[in-house]
Amino acid sequence: MTNRLSKLAGWVLHDSWPPLPCPECGEGVIRPDGPLTTIRDPASEKLLARVNSGLDGPGELTGTCSGVFQCSDPGCARRVLISGDWSHDIDEHPHTYATRWADYIRVRYIAPAIPIITTPAKTPDKARAAINAASELLWLNPNAAANHLRQAIEELLNSKGVKRSEITKQKKRRQLSTHQRIELYRTTSPANVPIADTLEAVKWIGNSGSHQATLTITDVLEGAELLESALKELYDTTASARRARVKQINKGRGLPRAKTT
Repeated sequence: MTNRLSKLAGWVLHDSWPPLPCPECGEGVIRPDGPLTTIRDPASEKLLARVNSGLDGPGELTGTCSGVFQCSDPGCARRVLISGDWSHDIDEHPHTYATRWADYIRVRYIAPAIPIITTPAKTPDKARAAINAASELLWLNPNAAANHLRQAIEELLNSKGVKRSEITKQKKRRQLSTHQRIELYRTTSPANVPIADTLEAVKWIGNSGSHQATLTITDVLEGAELLESALKELYDTTASARRARVKQINKGRGLPRAKTT
């Protein structure tokens, strides 16, 4: 999912929208349903007035926009609202070099939000809620989205029974940091080490969202992809079931068959 969403990290041609899954059914893809509604900024209004008066040639127009997209699956047909920055500029064909004027959009808001990752069915509800919040904030505020990914880590650690606080030598209760809790989880079992390593990496990205103003959509999507891998290790039994099936086939030197009477 994150690889496909990364195609929206910058400017996108409205009529060459990437095939992103429907947030409702996950089966169809959302496609533009009609033209964009645009609001030109003051500089573009002045340029357009000069063009219409014959005082200037065509140039890039900028502003904001919104558009309705619809799921391609007839059984769903969910409509999705997308808004963001708008640019009407020259598009050059990569092979023929032919040019045309086209609408571009840089996404700032999607409703309903497209999930940034696919969560296994057994993912704790509070962790899933934090991930959903990150999905909603991704385009508008990547830093806040990264913070919600870090909150998802806290909820995962809660679900695993990792303590949140400790009593100091001074007999006072002290809250443990996310990093300290990950370290505790790491020492619980050797099997937890790779998961803890992954959660730590997501935590560092979340920390950047708290202390810096430089996180990009691509940065958050990378953190989400790492978190998704940890969730699969924790809650997706598909891989282990497949390994068990392979072992069964190899042991029996073929597919097991039911005995006939």
